[in-house]
Amino acid sequence: YAHPASPSPISALMSGVMLKVAIYGLIRFLLDVFTPDLWWGFLILAAGTASAVLGIIYALKEHDIKAMLAYSSIENIGIIFIGIGLSVILTAVNLPVLAEISLLGALFHALNHALFKSLLFLTSGSVVHATHTRDIEHMGGLSHVMPYTSALFFVGAVAIAALPPLNGFASEILIFISFFSSVSAVDPLLKVVMFICLPLFALTSA
Repeated sequence: YAHPASPSPISALMSGVMLKVAIYGLIRFLLDVFTPDLWWGFLILAAGTASAVLGIIYALKEHDIKAMLAYSSIENIGIIFIGIGLSVILTAVNLPVLAEISLLGALFHALNHALFKSLLFLTSGSVVHATHTRDIEHMGGLSHVMPYTSALFFVGAVAIAALPPLNGFASEILIFISFFSSVSAVDPLLKVVMFICLPLFALTSA
């Protein structure tokens, strides 16, 4: 609720920086404080998957442009948690290279989300300022009267949709690579978990 209620520069700062503090704290906790067990990875992966799926479902039903971007942040934090959880699981089952790829994908997506979500919040702020409404249903033809804002928003939208060749695709593909590469190398129980979480992750991306 704070994201849509705040001025757009503050929303950009909250989404780009504030949300990442928790990610940073979790990663430092996992790497420097404890050696996490396998069940930690399951828990983080499950939480990330639930956050990603529910976040994008709520975003799809929103008509408020800033609320939609706020729910999308929940989805993207879920994707980052998927990468972190997968990294913990792969480290516990002695697949260090895939674990590093997954963690790299999570960190890269955290950086990318800070970039494209800040861009989207700032451009949506310009739109709200010009149109005096946050309701997407009342917006139309803005590419003609706000060409630069529309072009920048389009770049951010393509990036957040994880379409190639932009940065959202680059970070999500690393997590997908870890998923696909690890399925053949883990025990049957882990395969079941992978086969549940991977389609949900793919559904979220789609």
